[in-house]
Amino acid sequence: MTVSLPYSILSAAALLYMMAFLFHLAAFWGGSERAHRWALVLVRVGFLIHTFFFFSETKAEGLLIPVSSFGQVMAFFSWALAFVYLVLLAKIQSESFGLILAPLLALFLGIGLLKFQIGTASLPSPMNPYFILHLGTAFFAYASFTLSSAAALLYLIQNYELKRKKGGTFYQRLPSLEALEGLIYQPMAWGVFLLFTAIGVGFLWSKSAFGTYWLWEPKTVTTLGIACFYLALVYIHYGAVSRGKRVVVMSLMGFALIFLSFFGTHFLGGGFHQLWQ
Repeated sequence: MTVSLPYSILSAAALLYMMAFLFHLAAFWGGSERAHRWALVLVRVGFLIHTFFFFSETKAEGLLIPVSSFGQVMAFFSWALAFVYLVLLAKIQSESFGLILAPLLALFLGIGLLKFQIGTASLPSPMNPYFILHLGTAFFAYASFTLSSAAALLYLIQNYELKRKKGGTFYQRLPSLEALEGLIYQPMAWGVFLLFTAIGVGFLWSKSAFGTYWLWEPKTVTTLGIACFYLALVYIHYGAVSRGKRVVVMSLMGFALIFLSFFGTHFLGGGFHQLWQ
C-alpha cells in the first residue's frame, strides 16, 4: 500500500497529539509543570501541521473546506476542536484540560485516518459562499459543544471528589469548579452563536440551491432543536436562573442530542445531510 503525502501529514499531526496526551498524563500523575508545557507545545505543533494539511488540500481539491469524504470530515472536526481551544479559548485554557483535549484530537483524527480518502462525495455548489459559511460555522459549533461537554464531565468528577472530602489525586490536579464552569459555558456560548449562524446561513443557501428556505428533513429539525436547547442553557446560566450540577448535567443531555442528530438521523433518511455518512 502506497502512503500518500496528505495521509502522512495527518499521521504526523495525530502522533503529536498522542504524544501530547502522554506528556499530560505524566504531568497529571507526577505534577511536572515542564511536562504540561511540553504537552501544550506538542499540541500547538500538531495543530500547525494539521492546518498545513487543510491549506494543501484546499489548493489540491479546489474546495475552501475540503470535507468531501468521511475521513476528511473527521480530520476537519478534530482541527476545529484544536482551533476553538487554542484560539477562541486562549484566555481560559487549563493545563489539566489538555488531558482530555489531546486524546480527543488524536481519536477523531485517528478515525479520519482509518477512513481516509480524497474527494469521494459530490458536494452541491461547493464554492457557494453560503454553503462554505454554513459548513464552517456548523463544524465549529459542534466542536465548541464537544469541548463544553468534556469540561462538564470533569466538573462532575471534581464535584464528586469535593463531596467525598478526601482530597485525592483528581481533586488536586483538576481545575477548580469555577475554572471548569468557564470551560463549560464560554465554548457553549460560542457554539450557540455559531450554530444559529449556521442555521441562518443554511436557510439562505437552501434558497439559492433548492428554491426553498426550509429543507424538511430530520437533521434540519434536530439541529434547530439543539440550538434552542443550548440557548436556553446559556440563558439559565448567565441569567443566574440556576447554576451548578443540574445545569451541567443538562449540558451533557444536549451533547447526547448532538450525537443523535449526527448519527441517528442517518437511519431516518438524512437527505442532503446524509451525504458523508
